[in-house]
Amino acid sequence: MATASRAEQLKQKGNECFQKGKYNAAIDMYTEAIVMDPTQSTYFSNRALCHSKLQHWASCREDCEQALRVDALNSKASYLLGMSLVHLDDLDAAVAALTAALASAEKTKKAKSLQQDITLELRRVTKQRWLRRQALRRERHDAMHTRLAGVIMAAASDAQQRADSARVREMDELLVYMEELMSREEASMAPKEMPEYFVCPISMEIMHDPVSTPNGVSYERRCIEEHLKKNGAIDPLTRKTLTLDMLRPNASLRAAIQDYLSHNPWAFEH
Repeated sequence: MATASRAEQLKQKGNECFQKGKYNAAIDMYTEAIVMDPTQSTYFSNRALCHSKLQHWASCREDCEQALRVDALNSKASYLLGMSLVHLDDLDAAVAALTAALASAEKTKKAKSLQQDITLELRRVTKQRWLRRQALRRERHDAMHTRLAGVIMAAASDAQQRADSARVREMDELLVYMEELMSREEASMAPKEMPEYFVCPISMEIMHDPVSTPNGVSYERRCIEEHLKKNGAIDPLTRKTLTLDMLRPNASLRAAIQDYLSHNPWAFEH
């Protein structure tokens, strides 16, 4: 009991150092606490947070992994693990860690603000991964386009030299067909039009926490709440009375947006 109590005191000292921005000193305190009681997951995740502030991402990842070995539901550790993996350029693992962080935060009923932070970071990293994959896809597409066109035109040139008109026509038709296929592939890589009703009328950005007003219009919760605080209890469209207690979560729209973003990561912060 005395050892555990002493470890907790060291953690508190670490917290105090952290609040003062003394991250190295905080790391020392958390390290001492870990030596005394390595069964506390939060000691590792607190030290990981210090490493993140110092941008020591490899150390941050190691502490997060140890924290999760002690407590798999440590959402803070999963969140920081995801952040560290982004900086270590492992986007697939980062998406997995952030997905686990969100699930843990929801299961352990962490603050909505933390869940929102994790959700936004997950979407941001998922988009980053999508953009990277799209760049590789386009690179492969362009290389294959050049290679196929070269092969077909070389065959056509050879046929012309041999005065094989049938073969020349065949290669011309093949080239036209190949260009059509390539154009379709290019079109499939382009982002599609985003549904207008996913966009907040105030911020003109895709919504993450939509709420509906009595007249049926949905807004991003943060945006409409800021509007009401700044301009008074007035609906921005109808100019009728609108108060915070009149707003209702639009769960079906939120689910539709989440599904859309899972299939179209590019739309986040578009």
